[in-house]
Amino acid sequence: MHIDGNAVRIVAQDTRSSFASYDRAILDAARLSMTMLEANALSEVPARDSQIALRAIHESTGHLISARGSMVKLVGHLNSVKRRSDQAPMNVGCPGPTPLGSLQDEASEAEPAFG
Repeated sequence: MHIDGNAVRIVAQDTRSSFASYDRAILDAARLSMTMLEANALSEVPARDSQIALRAIHESTGHLISARGSMVKLVGHLNSVKRRSDQAPMNVGCPGPTPLGSLQDEASEAEPAFG
């Protein structure tokens, strides 16, 4: 099957950008959890109210992590399509760096590559 080489590069770049966006959102949610806990320690918010807020943050973070997992599946599917096309030899690389920077090197050694 024919796939335009420029389209492959653009999809790969947008995929990397999407992963970076999910990673930033998950990192922001983690920071929000910490901020809420710190704010609770400095405030007199009833435990019930702070629990509702923390649970909502936790649930939304879970949705972000699930959505990121769907992106992992998407990358696998896109790679499968590319392997069956005339662009099979093209190497567009893995989704790329995370907002945590240097931690990516350690994580990439522990997990198999996408590309």
